[in-house]
Amino acid sequence: MLRISCRCGAGGAEARRSVPWQALGNSVASLALMLAVMALAGCAGHSSRPGAPVTAAPPVGSASTVAEHRVQRGETLALIARRHGTDYQTLARLNGLQPPYTIYPGQTLRLPGAVAGVAPGGPSPPAGGWTWPTAGVTRRGYSAAHGGNKGLDIAGQIGQPVRAAAAGTVMYAGNGLPQYGNLLIVKHNDDYLSAYGHLQRIAVAEGSVVSQGQVIASMGSPGDGRGLLHFEIRLRGQPIDPASVLPPSGR
Repeated sequence: MLRISCRCGAGGAEARRSVPWQALGNSVASLALMLAVMALAGCAGHSSRPGAPVTAAPPVGSASTVAEHRVQRGETLALIARRHGTDYQTLARLNGLQPPYTIYPGQTLRLPGAVAGVAPGGPSPPAGGWTWPTAGVTRRGYSAAHGGNKGLDIAGQIGQPVRAAAAGTVMYAGNGLPQYGNLLIVKHNDDYLSAYGHLQRIAVAEGSVVSQGQVIASMGSPGDGRGLLHFEIRLRGQPIDPASVLPPSGR
């Protein structure tokens, strides 16, 4: 297992389990520090990419035609909209969809303001899409507000299985960020990472290739004696609401 020491804070105290990036910033307690794992760019060859999807403009003089998207397993309307630089309400109106905006694999959706044959610069979803990382009830949801919860807190039983939400490579396994307890971070592709905090036991090592649904850990507790998994999804370094890409589950 790779061990890289890091120093943080004015006092330069060394973390008890180093995090695999060079600069932690000024506050280990900040959720933004986990984003620094996205700076695995330096460790994993991830080149810098724009922080938001960009829809390609049609060539001058070309005819503007509406492109289409064929729905893949695990995709949601919100994910498809984000990938093509729009929002799910616009996509729903264009395709005559009503709440709860149910879509199906193989369904064809029209895309607004796009040109057929021109691929937008949106993110690529993980192969196979997403699945829930564990069973349970969402005790606390995602909040985009400053200082809000940047993921889902899923309540369950201590010791129950935690599974990879998508296939990928384990980029971090340790406890260098105390507020997360035992923490796993899985890189799915150049766009997406997922993070799993408050683990009782970690079952995979850094560098391990994991498949979707594979048991990677067991649920632990944030310290109150109750089972809980803190789960985050990061898109190009920015937190997104995991519920917007996870399949419906009644949680």
